[in-house]
Amino acid sequence: MNSRFGVRNFCCLAIILLTAYSVFAANAPTVTLSVDASDAPRKIFHAQLRITAKPGTLTLYYPKWIPGEHGPTGPIMDLTGLKFTASGKTLQWRRDLLDGYTFHVEVPAGENEVIADLDDASPAGYEAKYSAGMAATEKLYVVNWNTLLLYPAGYASDQLTYSASLRLPAG
Repeated sequence: MNSRFGVRNFCCLAIILLTAYSVFAANAPTVTLSVDASDAPRKIFHAQLRITAKPGTLTLYYPKWIPGEHGPTGPIMDLTGLKFTASGKTLQWRRDLLDGYTFHVEVPAGENEVIADLDDASPAGYEAKYSAGMAATEKLYVVNWNTLLLYPAGYASDQLTYSASLRLPAG
């Protein structure tokens, strides 16, 4: 009798947790990522992200764990030109004091979207680690999407959706 009661409670708890997970997943934002690779021959790539936000502090992460690598070696040293705006106004932000891959952006009252602009300055040589290795030549560009995005705290990776577009160099 006790085992039947335990199984029933376990099944109810599992259903509640799965339902809660799907409800929270439905509330996860879609991040719009626009990549401009028109400067790819110069090994500079521009990205703009539109991120749904609420007033207060928005915490964003730069990818630290890269598929195919065995440690937290995301190439943050190539991240440059970071700027956050809302309604055309520059927002205050700071890098986390304990984790250099984390950024805190102050979203003012009345705003519901933050625009993040960033650049990836691809290394010129092959001696860099795998994720920071050369991604462009004058005639070839390998899109390393993980170097061109940020993601908001509070969501599992499979809850977030990115809508991406890519502008290529002329010719």
